[in-house]
Amino acid sequence: MKRRFTWLGFAAIALGFAVIVYRGPGRGVIRGHVGDVAATMLVYALLGTVWSARLRTRALVTLGIATAIELVQVVWHARSFLGELLIGSTFDAWDLVAYVVGVCVAVVWESVGERAHGQWQSPALTANATTWCESNSLRAALPRSTPSSDVNVAAK
Repeated sequence: MKRRFTWLGFAAIALGFAVIVYRGPGRGVIRGHVGDVAATMLVYALLGTVWSARLRTRALVTLGIATAIELVQVVWHARSFLGELLIGSTFDAWDLVAYVVGVCVAVVWESVGERAHGQWQSPALTANATTWCESNSLRAALPRSTPSSDVNVAAK
């Protein structure tokens, strides 16, 4: 189980590194929002490696941490590259959307990992991940599964 979070952390770090070195068109959007998605994925992965809470609890705590950091930016502004990289520089409401996307990617990553490694126990896990992300208005970001594929996985 912890290996899944380790790989999620590596993926988040790789995405974050790609965001930092990217110099192409739309750099501001990529740096500002895709970087926030990666950062939120990393926080989720770190929590997953040290805390065996329920998926929903871990997702909400990750979202709470990210939101708290964003709200701190209303009164405090990073002045260095490292401060901007770790905390950010200014408040942006669109960052909150990026945090929800990052948490949804992490939740789906965990759900798919459990299903793929034989630890999947019931359709409720994927249903919980889907419901959580849908409740946060991200229905289009989730892959659709058919009921017959859920039955086939459960039968294995």
